[in-house]
Amino acid sequence: MGATAQLQQATVPVDPGSAATVALTVRNTGSVVDQFTIEVLGDAAAWASADPPSLSLFPGAEGTTTISFRPPRTSGTPAGELRFGVRVHSTEDPSGSTVEEGTLQVGAFLAPSVELIPRTSHGSRAGHHDLALDNRGNTPLRATVAGHDPDRLVHFDVDPPTLAADPGVAAFGKVAVRPAKTFWRGTPKSRAFQLSIQPDAPGAAPLLLDGSYVQESILPSWFLRAIAALVALIVGAALLWVFLLQPQIKSTAAQTLADFGFSPKPGSVAAGGGGGGGGGTGNPSPSAAVTVTPPPNGAQQPVDGRLDTTHNAVTPSGGTLYLTDLVFSNPTGASGDLTLQRTSTSGTSQLLVLRLDNFRDLDFHFVTPIAVQSGETLALIPSCTAPTTPTNPPPACSPALFYSGYVKG
Repeated sequence: MGATAQLQQATVPVDPGSAATVALTVRNTGSVVDQFTIEVLGDAAAWASADPPSLSLFPGAEGTTTISFRPPRTSGTPAGELRFGVRVHSTEDPSGSTVEEGTLQVGAFLAPSVELIPRTSHGSRAGHHDLALDNRGNTPLRATVAGHDPDRLVHFDVDPPTLAADPGVAAFGKVAVRPAKTFWRGTPKSRAFQLSIQPDAPGAAPLLLDGSYVQESILPSWFLRAIAALVALIVGAALLWVFLLQPQIKSTAAQTLADFGFSPKPGSVAAGGGGGGGGGTGNPSPSAAVTVTPPPNGAQQPVDGRLDTTHNAVTPSGGTLYLTDLVFSNPTGASGDLTLQRTSTSGTSQLLVLRLDNFRDLDFHFVTPIAVQSGETLALIPSCTAPTTPTNPPPACSPALFYSGYVKG
């Protein structure tokens, strides 16, 4: 008992998106009437159908059914040979079922699509585009990209020049459109061009894409206006400085010097070479001590001055001198000690002892001022030491002290 089956042809060619049929002859080799069910096996089973799907045959009788294949036209349908089987199942004698094998020859097809993003580019030296090649066919795709401009106004730089994409995959490239000539100023100029994407397949037609490149001037339209505005700003700033800020600064500086007892006239430097006291003390002649005249009781008068090895003492008279800022200078780089001392009737006290080796300029600022009472003196005592050799004479010892503060009566 059982059945035999035979395909009309072993190889069935079919193109995706169309249908192909093959006849299957079934013979009942059993001794009773039997019903046979037709079933397609393998990867092609999803595309196959049998008409009629079953046959009822007498013993020794034959019947024919038609097997149809309809593969979809998509990138998921592989091109090439695809093995399949047709099983004839016996209802009366399942062990007598049989399977007939065949080959489905699936054809290849191309379905490329291309896109240029953006269609129109802008720039003074180049326009840039992205190119996308989408392979919607069922076979690997290679395509060569070339640019065309019949007027030869632009040149093309394609990277990469050949695109490759597997079925169902997209490939991407970049296209730079460069002008043959640039211009500095003027209105933008539109340059039309065409891209040709030629698939590497016999008889495949090229895909054409139209694009445009708007060539702009190297100098933007606002450049001259910006230059004019910048020049106007510079001229305005210069006029503001010459006619307003500079006179105001000079006037303020002169007033500040006058408030501290300085006069801009030549020869009016206060005693000690760096300033005397305020409050109308005048210009005392050089001496070993400078007397600061205090303001009226309860008033406060700013004062500043200079001490050195020649003018080395300040003696307040009738008031108290408060020192808030001290600036020491050692311009010759002498070595030794420098002492700032305060002398009164009760004795001498050292306020600061400095090493001349450690500084050229050194300043101190006091939150609590140094007070020099009436009858006390402030002196700068240098003690310079240096090796004396014929080839290394000692530097001149000329330290100085610049002081500032106020006198209070």
